[in-house]
Amino acid sequence: MQDIHELKRQGLSVTAISAVTGCDRKTVRKYLAAPVQAPQYGPREPRPSKLDPYLPYLTERLRAGVWNAQVLLRELQERGYRGGYTLLKNHLQPLREAARTVAVRRFETPPGQQAQMDWGHLGSVEGPEGRQPLYGFVLTLGHSRAHYADLATDQTLASLLRLHEAAFVALGGVPREVLYDHMKTVVLGTDDRGETLWHPVFRDFAQFWGFTPRLCRPYRPQTKGKVESGIRYLRQSFLCGRAGSGVADLRNQLFRWTAEVALPRVHGTTHRVVREAWEEERPQLQPLAGRLPFPHLPAVVRRVSRDAYVSYQGNRYSVPWTAAGAEVLLHEQDGQLEIRQGREQLALHSLMAGKHQLCTVPAHHEGLPLGPQGPAGGKARILLEERGPEVEARPLQAYEALLGGLR
Repeated sequence: MQDIHELKRQGLSVTAISAVTGCDRKTVRKYLAAPVQAPQYGPREPRPSKLDPYLPYLTERLRAGVWNAQVLLRELQERGYRGGYTLLKNHLQPLREAARTVAVRRFETPPGQQAQMDWGHLGSVEGPEGRQPLYGFVLTLGHSRAHYADLATDQTLASLLRLHEAAFVALGGVPREVLYDHMKTVVLGTDDRGETLWHPVFRDFAQFWGFTPRLCRPYRPQTKGKVESGIRYLRQSFLCGRAGSGVADLRNQLFRWTAEVALPRVHGTTHRVVREAWEEERPQLQPLAGRLPFPHLPAVVRRVSRDAYVSYQGNRYSVPWTAAGAEVLLHEQDGQLEIRQGREQLALHSLMAGKHQLCTVPAHHEGLPLGPQGPAGGKARILLEERGPEVEARPLQAYEALLGGLR
């Protein structure tokens, strides 16, 4: 029928169409009188994909937070996947978009199960060392919304662990898990399989206190909404219009505000008095059990510069030149700075006051090689050492022979 209409469109007569198609002229006229209908096609059966056998494993990895297509491709290939990267990427794209736009689901945690921690930048403070940033530390219990809030002028690992222990004491116990952002003092990154690489000192701290650290999902800050609300409440209720003579004075005001304002309030989400909910949750927290304090010194991670120094609090301290380029741990205690690489102590310096000073132990740089230390093909370097001229000692006969030649 489609062919008859097409021939008529091209200008052929009924007789010519009959001759071309072999149909009777009456049949041709009947088809020409009928309206043209678009061809009807039924749905095709979906073609099997090389990815289909691996979808259950892929779903499990996505739930674990592994979204890197290259990592997933490598893992699937280890399990026999023979498809390409584009097929996997096209499968992940709509899932990734859905994960970004999915509605936020509020969830409540049982008593003693979870706390959430965060830093918030609150301003700055002027002191003997100049202007320093001022940060608020907040650790909030997920069930009762009771929190511990404190102030610090840095976000170092030492400050982080010290404030955790103060929070455990103030809240009367340790939750079973604590939720964090991807901060460098907690997590160093991921390995080639997408697994979390925890900061080794922080990992030991968590094991010592018996809680499991967990990370807020990337691009989903809503999963840590309780403590984000705590930071906002700290800024709006405590900090607004506040004045103080220094950090110590402001901390005392913060502790009073927590006891007199934050704990007695009725929480806007739970509609319960925070102090009453906290008193019910406190027995479900893990006991402190005499574990205070953490026995290992918190360390600061630094990389040794090419000239064999490490920077700490605005000053530079020498280490043996063989450690150039390596990561080292810095421990501060009793006015001294210990620099370690693993279990080996590289250096022990007295802390210097002020800024931009250099502390050098000459033995650290003895035997420093003269050859290039950088990558092959880099700029040439030379090390010159100034000394007096060397005079060659000659026998007298040599001078007499020289004078004879002149004569």
